[in-house]
Parts: sequence; structure tokens; C-alpha cells
Amino acid sequence: MNKYDLVIIGGGPAGYIPAIRAAQLGKRVAVAEEDHLGGTCLNRGCIPTKTLVASTTLLRQSRNARKYGLEGSLSFSWDMLSKRKDMVVKRLRKGVEAHFKHLGIDVFRTHAIVKNPGEVIAGDVLLETDHVLLSPGSLPMMPGPFSADGVQTSRDVLSWDSLPESLIIVGGGVIGCEFASIFTSLGVGITVVEMLPSILPGIDDDIRRVVHNSLKRQGVKIITGNAAKQVKVSDNGAEVILVDGMQLSAGRILVSIGRKARTEGLGLSAAGVEFSSAGIQTDENQMTNLEGVYAAGDVTGKWQLAHAGSAQALAAVDHMFGSGNRKINPDAMPGCIFTSPEIAVVGPGQEEWEKRGVSVRTGISRYIANGKAVGMNETEGFVKIIARKKDDIVVGVQMVGVDASSLIGEAVMAVNLGAKASEIGGMIHPHPTLSELYMEAGESFGVGAIHG
Repeated sequence: MNKYDLVIIGGGPAGYIPAIRAAQLGKRVAVAEEDHLGGTCLNRGCIPTKTLVASTTLLRQSRNARKYGLEGSLSFSWDMLSKRKDMVVKRLRKGVEAHFKHLGIDVFRTHAIVKNPGEVIAGDVLLETDHVLLSPGSLPMMPGPFSADGVQTSRDVLSWDSLPESLIIVGGGVIGCEFASIFTSLGVGITVVEMLPSILPGIDDDIRRVVHNSLKRQGVKIITGNAAKQVKVSDNGAEVILVDGMQLSAGRILVSIGRKARTEGLGLSAAGVEFSSAGIQTDENQMTNLEGVYAAGDVTGKWQLAHAGSAQALAAVDHMFGSGNRKINPDAMPGCIFTSPEIAVVGPGQEEWEKRGVSVRTGISRYIANGKAVGMNETEGFVKIIARKKDDIVVGVQMVGVDASSLIGEAVMAVNLGAKASEIGGMIHPHPTLSELYMEAGESFGVGAIHG
């Protein structure tokens, strides 16, 4: 009864998604997960934070009611927002659990280790298997001063019973900026500390500057080029001393300086799986150095994105039981940042292509010139198409503005299919819609965009 075609360690997006796919292919599958199915993304990350984003977006819009020709505004209760967040998470998690039950996927709610390519120990149960998929995820990095008692992580924040009057966020990356955007909308005084010269590293400067300026207008204090040297937390609040001697104080402190691959406690060394501090090493098929043992998601150290982990895991399942043709193109990976306004990208940005020595052209279309955006009172931001000079092929798109996370889908198709930027300009887009931003940006590769 304990013989499987596939045993997966970890029930996050890089675990439960491939479990479903393998079961759909008629394989006998087991998943070992010591916490809730859905992993960090569903339970403590993507879903709960985006649920809060939806609430705070509506709250911000209500405060500008007069700009929409309306009267009145909304108020909020942190308790009610938290209950709704938890309800959404529970609903989605139960959906995954029901799907598992329907497909006959066995779940072992315990810690598991890989013993060898053909055996996994889940608690005190030995599971025999033809294939193993390691997808245990990642953990917040809390080095040096950040290991002090009372320092909060993103997981802690989502369990708060009440909001602080003020909050210091150490780390100006995706997580830090998203929480800054959420909590400043709820009246919390926010200070973001980023050791690098700019927030949101990896995003083109013209894109991230829009979010930087927007956060400042919302009252967020942003300190860049300075690192936290010492952290003190007491019943009276938190204090941070920066490298240059600057002292900051607030009700609480959130550290979001990144996450690390969760490689400890999995039996990797004893089993012979090769890994480093960055993560488990895999080939293009997601296989480790051991035949039949695969890894996907944050633990590989390549991307810390739920959809990337799922894609890696599906590629692994395809190699196990299918054609093996499903591969991951790192230059076509999309990503979204749910700040206000949103950022969405696919592929390397303009700055990255230029670092690689690839000559590119860019075409830009601004929200303020889009009829739908003006009607929505959402005129901040722009779409930037990045194309190779030599052949006009779209190699990347970065955008900042309302609904960017939904709009990026068209850009994902363009990059994956090798579309030419001028071709996008010639494709008829419906009017009035935000999707016209792509058409306008594409037109700028020819005679010029109609609306600028």
C-alpha cells in the first residue's frame, strides 16, 4: 500500500500542482506536508496579501470618491479585513484538499526526508516510490541582528491581532514594498530601509521610480543606500540603528530581506543529493544528480515565484511520465509586484539586456494617454516594450500602472511566441481598454504611437 509512482515532499505550488498533474496521468501519488496544503503562497504569502491588497485598493479609491463624481468614503476594521483574508485562504485550501481527495492523492501530514532515490520516510512510515520530487520551499532570511526576539516576518504580520501606529520595514524588495503599500493605506506610519541604492532591485529604474514616488506621496519614508546594523525590540516598540548611525524607532519591525532555500532536515547529504547554500542543483529537466530525484520551486534557488515553482514541477512531471519536452525558458519568466501602482514584467528588462551586450529598442505608451485609464482616474504609469534592434523581436516587457498584473498576460504570449514589436502595433485592440497600451507601445516602433 505504500508503493507510489511519485512521492512529493512539500505541498506548496511546486508540490500540490505536480501532484494533481501526475494523478491526472493515472499515477499513484503521495504528498508529505507537515503544515497546510498550499504552502507559503496560499496560506501565508501570495493569496492572503493580495486579498488585503484588494481591500486596501477599494479603500484608497473611496477616499477619492469626488474624483469619480461620488460622495462618501469607506472605513475599515482590521479584524474584519483579517477575517476575510482567512476566509479566502481557507476556501482555496479546501478546494485543493477536495481535488486531492477526488484524484486519490495520499497526504501524509508529517515531516519527511528522502532516504534514497526509491524511498522517502514520512514520519515513521516508509514510502517506496519510482520518483521523488523535492519541493520544501524556502524560509525567511534572518541573519545577525535580525534574529532578535520580537522581530517580525511576513508570516507574523499576517497573524497580527491589531495594527501598530508605526512600522519599520527592513528590505525594500517585493515583499517589503507590498507591505508598505498595504499598511500605509491603513494609516500605519511606514519607514522602509533598503541597503541597496534603490528599492525593487532587478526592475528597470524608470519603472521602479514610479512606485518609489507613489509610496512617498502616500507618506512612506524610504531610506536607501543604508543598512541596519543593530535592532532592539521591547514592549515599548522597536529601534533600528543604521550603519551611518541614524536611529529609527517604531511600534514594530518587519524584516523582509529575502528568503533562503529550505535544504536542512531533508536528508539530502545522507541520500547523496547535491546542493549548495543557494539551493538544490538540477538540470534542465529539474532532475538532481540522482536518477529519479527531482527538485522544484524555491528550494532550487532560481526564482522565488509561485508560478515559477509550479512550472518547474510540471516540467519535472513531464520528464517523469510524458514527452520530456516541457522546459523552462528563464528569459520568459513573468513576475508581478502588487504595490500601488502595480508592476508587472516578463523577461529581462532593458538594463539587463544592455548589460548582456544586446542592443535593444524600447516603445512606451503612457496610461495618461489611454481613454479607459483616464475614465478610471488611474493615469499613473506606462507600458514599455523591449525589442532587439536587429530583428524587432520582443524580448521583454515592463509595465507599471493599474491592473498591470492582469495585463502582463499579453506580453507573456508575445515574448514566448517571438512576436515583433511592430506586429503588436498592427494588431487591432478593443477600444476603450487598457490593452490598447500594448498596441500604442508597439506603434511607437513604426511611425509613432497615435496618442503618444
